[in-house]
Amino acid sequence: MIVDVHTHFFRPDLDFGPRLRADLARCHVNPASWGEIGERHLETTRAADVAVVFGLQASATDWNIPNDVVARHVARAADRLLFFVALDPLHPHCLEELERGHQDLGAVGVKLAPLYQNVHPCDPRCRAIYQYCVKHGLPVLFHVGTSFVGGTLLDYSRPVHFDAVAVEFPELRMVLAHLGHPWEGETIAVIRRHPHVYADLSALYYRPWQFYHSMRLLVEYRTEAKVLFGSDFPFTTTGDSLAGVRGVNSILAQSGLPGIPESVIEGILHRDALTLLGLPHPGRGRPA
Repeated sequence: MIVDVHTHFFRPDLDFGPRLRADLARCHVNPASWGEIGERHLETTRAADVAVVFGLQASATDWNIPNDVVARHVARAADRLLFFVALDPLHPHCLEELERGHQDLGAVGVKLAPLYQNVHPCDPRCRAIYQYCVKHGLPVLFHVGTSFVGGTLLDYSRPVHFDAVAVEFPELRMVLAHLGHPWEGETIAVIRRHPHVYADLSALYYRPWQFYHSMRLLVEYRTEAKVLFGSDFPFTTTGDSLAGVRGVNSILAQSGLPGIPESVIEGILHRDALTLLGLPHPGRGRPA
């Protein structure tokens, strides 16, 4: 079974504020290139058996994606999509939104993005979220590493900060997205220390040398079992990401560098992320 743990849903015309639009323009990212996101999401995520879907709430960088809209999209393919509620720790009603997303909208996990939200992962407002998630068995997927957004502190996205979260909340299931690029080695140092902390490799394959080097680090530190498959739709697709991961060794040519074993590649692509994160299979209910 293939699980894509990292896909986005949003409506750029309605959900992106002026600061975000300026950041996208500065980095030459044109939302029109993503096409009709809802239909493309439903179509392209069929390359996986299950896909996790979330929006993003971040007043500091103008992401304003309503959780209700994402939940309605997930309901269109409830047999294969899972909804994570997006939270902004700066919002005065953040905890109420967490409870509403979980109890009323059916969220089975949480999406946080400290860099986008300009909130340190160890901030007391985040600790309250973690406490709820531990109590109710909800995993948290964090954006970790760099991004095109500006005006916030990049330091809040350093993988090492999540080590402190894992020490304080050892039962909290966490996913550090993007292998924490460009601090992949730091992410590996964190995930190998904690049984419930994982990483995903979303949005990495299209930087071939960096991706190969990161995969070699996983092999050399023997941490590949702590890595999950993710795509980062709509910035890429599930199918393109599967092909990109399988093509990691194409950069080697006649260099003599050691390849990434096929068993490592396929192990990541077919890892049972649902069991590891305590997630239900869509339509089958929460696992015992």
